[in-house]
Amino acid sequence: MSTAHLETPASRFVTVDGLRLHYQQIDGPQDSLPVIFTHGGGPGSTGWSNFRLSAQAFAKHHRCYFLDLPQYGQSDMVVVDGPVFSWHAQKLLGFMDALGIARAHLVNQSFGGCVAIRLAVDHGERLGRLVMIGSQPVAHGVINPLPLASKHARGIFPDYFRETGGPSLEKMRALIARLEFHDDSRVDDENVRLRYEASINPAFLDLIKTPGFFGRPEDLTALLPQVKVPTMIFWGLHDWFGGIDVPMLMLNRFRDARLHVVGNAAHHLQTERPDEFNAAALAFLGGYAA
Repeated sequence: MSTAHLETPASRFVTVDGLRLHYQQIDGPQDSLPVIFTHGGGPGSTGWSNFRLSAQAFAKHHRCYFLDLPQYGQSDMVVVDGPVFSWHAQKLLGFMDALGIARAHLVNQSFGGCVAIRLAVDHGERLGRLVMIGSQPVAHGVINPLPLASKHARGIFPDYFRETGGPSLEKMRALIARLEFHDDSRVDDENVRLRYEASINPAFLDLIKTPGFFGRPEDLTALLPQVKVPTMIFWGLHDWFGGIDVPMLMLNRFRDARLHVVGNAAHHLQTERPDEFNAAALAFLGGYAA
């Protein structure tokens, strides 16, 4: 089902630990746990841009929150002071507290999934079920080195923000096609526009001039056995950022996990193959593996 026509929800803001966090909300049934969507770490990523093609399907069953973590979207641009996943997990917990969300399902793209793992370890009682897409909470691959830690990955941000004239719609489209999608034809104009506009936030362009702004690297390998929340891991077979060994490690160490691999997709499979993702993720949240 195409949801490209769905209007962007109004912006809302809440203050957590003195930081102004931006989110968007779509109301849904009140008799089920709400769903909080968190985004990946790529340039211009936001909760809405990463999951707008899931909004309509999920809102039929859940109240939906699309959160911009600090340093992204319209949330405050601040230096992360501490281990990156732990720091953001505290802000995600604060977001739930500020809105009076006692428990929620978390649906997370890449970086957001690593934040969710940290929250699941520390406050698993606040979570219903956990869905992750392309998340890599480890510093090293099991079989091969992680491309994300290679010299090639270190150039992603500088290439986009500083080389050949800086950010542009064309460079954003090329970045999404090269790193996030398997099928270039599925990169749509609205996704490119949303990501590009978020990437040129003047406050963010100023923030990235600060060394270490992203926070200290954090390896969650030792904590994986402490994830007791029922989890569905999604993985695109053509994910540029790493092979199937990382999700297999999580599958083996989480208390209650299952793995859904999509053969004709890459890192952002919820946008590239939304119908398959929405159906499988909603079935899982509905409790088929209770």
